[in-house]
Amino acid sequence: MLSGCDYNHWLIVMEFPKDPAPTREQMIDTYLNTLATVLGSMEEAKNMNAFSTTTYTGFQCTVLEETSEKFKGFPVVLWVLPDSYIDVKNKDYGGDQYINGEIIPCKYPTYQPKPRKESRSVNKRYERRKDGPPAGQYRPKQAASPSESSS
Repeated sequence: MLSGCDYNHWLIVMEFPKDPAPTREQMIDTYLNTLATVLGSMEEAKNMNAFSTTTYTGFQCTVLEETSEKFKGFPVVLWVLPDSYIDVKNKDYGGDQYINGEIIPCKYPTYQPKPRKESRSVNKRYERRKDGPPAGQYRPKQAASPSESSS
């Protein structure tokens, strides 16, 4: 069993639409509202342990195993997983900490998607022409005439 995996700490991974993608704040609101629905109050939801909007989209919470089953009915919930330490020595589950409504950024490197640049090879790409090569560039081989083949 992984260190820290005690079936009391849970990782709730959620899937959001890509177009339009929600903002970081909208994702955090969704995490809180989902947790509040399961726990019965927004005050209890503010005890969410941590969350991420970059490396993964989801949050971490401390609930009983039976309570964790309630998350599985939500359409945006992708997985409900027992959580484990990302840093065993410091007993840290990772993610941006969420303490009484205050966000404390994660001290570990996180995935930051880079803006996509248009590939340099896009303009150099070979495009097959449907109407064949330009006139004068292709000459079909001439068939051997009967007089040439008999010599």
